[in-house]
Amino acid sequence: MTLSQAWPDVLTSAEAQFLSDLQGGPQAFRPRQPIMRCEQPVESALYLCSGFAGRYRSDKTGRRQLLALQVPGDYIDLPGFVLGHLDHDLDALGPVVVRGTPHDRLQMLYGQAPELVHKLWRISLIDASIHRYWIFRIGRLAGRARIANFFCEMLLRLYARGLCDFHAFQLPLAQVDLAEACGMTPVHANRMLAELRDEGICTFADGSVQIGKLPKLFQIGQYSWNYLYLAPDLDAEIRGRVIGPGRPAAGALSAATSAA
Repeated sequence: MTLSQAWPDVLTSAEAQFLSDLQGGPQAFRPRQPIMRCEQPVESALYLCSGFAGRYRSDKTGRRQLLALQVPGDYIDLPGFVLGHLDHDLDALGPVVVRGTPHDRLQMLYGQAPELVHKLWRISLIDASIHRYWIFRIGRLAGRARIANFFCEMLLRLYARGLCDFHAFQLPLAQVDLAEACGMTPVHANRMLAELRDEGICTFADGSVQIGKLPKLFQIGQYSWNYLYLAPDLDAEIRGRVIGPGRPAAGALSAATSAA
C-alpha cells in the first residue's frame, strides 16, 4: 500500500513520493509479534505497508484491551514524533510490513516543506477521530449493534483504500479479539455473531467478513461515517449504496436508530 493509494485526497502524487523517499527499508513482523512497547523511546514514524496492527493497554493483572485497529496505509505512531514515546503497546495481528521515517527527517519538513507537516497533522487528527468514535461505540451501542458498527467501519476504511469490495473483506482477528474491540465477553460476541449470521446479514469466519445484507448491516450498527473524513465522491458513493441517493450521510445514524 503506497502513500498515494492510502491518502489520495490528502497528499498529491508528488508529496506522497517525497514522503515515501524519506522512509527507510521495509521491516517485517510475524503474527502477534510486538512492534512497539509502551513508554519505549521511538526514533521513527512507522507507516503500515501491509497487514493489520492492534493498539493495546493492559491492566495490573495483564489483561489487555484492544484500543484501535490499524490497517494498511496508516501511520501507526505519528504521535511519537512529538511525544517521544507511545502510551500503549502495538502488536502485529497477522504478517505485517512497515517502513519507518526517522524523526530527524520529519523535523526537516518544518523548514523544507511545512505544508507536509500540516498534512501529516491532518492524518494524525483523523486517527484521533477514529479513537473517539471507538469510545462512542463501546459507551453507547449495545449488543450486536457494536459488532455491526465495527464491521461497517472496517469495511469503509478498507474500501477507501481499494482493499475490498462491498461484499467481503479480510479481518485477521480471532473471536476473542473481536470481543475485546467491542467491549464484550467472547461468549456474548459469539451470540451476537450467530444472530447476524442466522439473519443473513454477515458472517465472520476464518479471518474474513462476508456481507449478505449491506444496508441492514449499517442499520443495525446505527453507523455514520462522518468521522472518517472521506473524500466527497467516495462519501456519495457509500451513501448511494447503503442509504439511497439524495439523503445526507449523517442521516444514516438517525434513520438506523428509528429502524432498530
